[in-house]
Amino acid sequence: MTHPLAGKTTASVAVMLGLLAVPYLSPHLARFRVARAPWEKADKAAEIGPVNDTVVVPPPVLTEGETKLKASENEATVTNALPNAPATAAGDGSTAPTPNAKALAKAKNAMAVAIDDPSGHALDAFYTQLARTRAKGKGAITRILHYGDSVLVSDYISGTMRRRMQADFGDSGHGFLLVANPWEWYFHNDVAHGAGVGWSSSRITGPLAKDGMYGVGGVTFTGSPGATAYFGTSEQSKYGRKVSRFDIYYLETPNGGDIDVKIAGNVEKFSTKGEAKVSRVKSFPVTDGEAKMSLRVVSGNPRLFGVALERDEPGVVYDALGANGARAELLSGIDETHFGEQMALRKPSLIVLQYGTNESEAPGIAADYEKNLTAVIDKIKAAAPSSSILVVAPLDRAETTEGGALRTKPVIKKLVAAQKRVAEATHVAFWNTFEAMGGEGSMAKWAKNGLGGGDLTHPSPAGAEVIGDLFYQSLRAGFNAWGSSHSDAGASP
Repeated sequence: MTHPLAGKTTASVAVMLGLLAVPYLSPHLARFRVARAPWEKADKAAEIGPVNDTVVVPPPVLTEGETKLKASENEATVTNALPNAPATAAGDGSTAPTPNAKALAKAKNAMAVAIDDPSGHALDAFYTQLARTRAKGKGAITRILHYGDSVLVSDYISGTMRRRMQADFGDSGHGFLLVANPWEWYFHNDVAHGAGVGWSSSRITGPLAKDGMYGVGGVTFTGSPGATAYFGTSEQSKYGRKVSRFDIYYLETPNGGDIDVKIAGNVEKFSTKGEAKVSRVKSFPVTDGEAKMSLRVVSGNPRLFGVALERDEPGVVYDALGANGARAELLSGIDETHFGEQMALRKPSLIVLQYGTNESEAPGIAADYEKNLTAVIDKIKAAAPSSSILVVAPLDRAETTEGGALRTKPVIKKLVAAQKRVAEATHVAFWNTFEAMGGEGSMAKWAKNGLGGGDLTHPSPAGAEVIGDLFYQSLRAGFNAWGSSHSDAGASP
């Protein structure tokens, strides 16, 4: 008996579907496709096409609102955390366990790359404060704010930088943490942190806050009564074991509320209510050492940005301020007055900008990319006039050619070149991550050797540590060179 689906009509339909499927078998036949396959990424820029090595890229469509957050814990895993014994080698006479990042980098064609500063003064403010820190002057704390995308969300690169700088210049505390996890993979090394339900967030990457007030970390949190969070020194790592002050960064608002803060069994209440929206910090000192602070929303709907763990000892604080899916231009969405308030409260000596991965989603750089990046740098200069600025290039990113080989995405090299031009024009410093990794084709090599991720975009924890170590070597070399002509600052060459 013939199957009911084996008739001529079915056969005809099968032949037609087969013909429609042929264009999806080769990129050369893409123009014959009748629809985008579900696994293909929508790319408006690719549809518009290149314009003089740039593309017309429509800005991200971002809506206003809040996202309700799940309960979260700062959980260290083999896919996000640095090893407790770092694979680093200072190259300055100090010892470190092996294998070390320096040897590993050399084996993968990576190299230490000098900080590019044509003016010779872009990092003066940072180096001056770092020299005071090394001289152990009273209150000589050097704060570094490292902004970026998903690489920073998991404390990649920044985690190594924090460990290295604090080992050499002193530990002034872990630094700034967001109230809760706005992204599932938000993680920080060498700290204890968690949050319960009851928090909602707005982010510079969307959904947006209507007033453009996101705090120093690019995320604002609204708590409902009963919402909780805790922050503390590391419970497992040998790093991050001391704190002497918990600083709660919040927005004073007419709709604020009361918060209970609990430390060592003692509870203190404070209010976030005020007549107008103003950036504030509430500090809770503790005996220097291991400590934990928890907070709970009692009433109202307070807006909090995060908590900084700091010590009243000369040293370095390194804030990892990544936003998943971020592009540099999104910093333009922060209210200018508010941004200035936040910088005045945080007092950074150095602000690092590391973007480009998400901008590389398009086949070429946006026509107004350099203009937008310049505007962001100008905005940061206005908000933090006493801080140095350092633009850090994106990592190499690989793609598969039609022949199946891996190569550097051409847009990466264009972005790096554009960032270097902007840095020079705005008189800020520049560090070339792409070149430090080994340049053309480096991500393909790193991925094969466990330093790069399977997405050919992100580093593995080991790869991130290599980059962090190389970045530190370059920054330290620049500081030493600066010190050779500023002997009065106490820096040795």
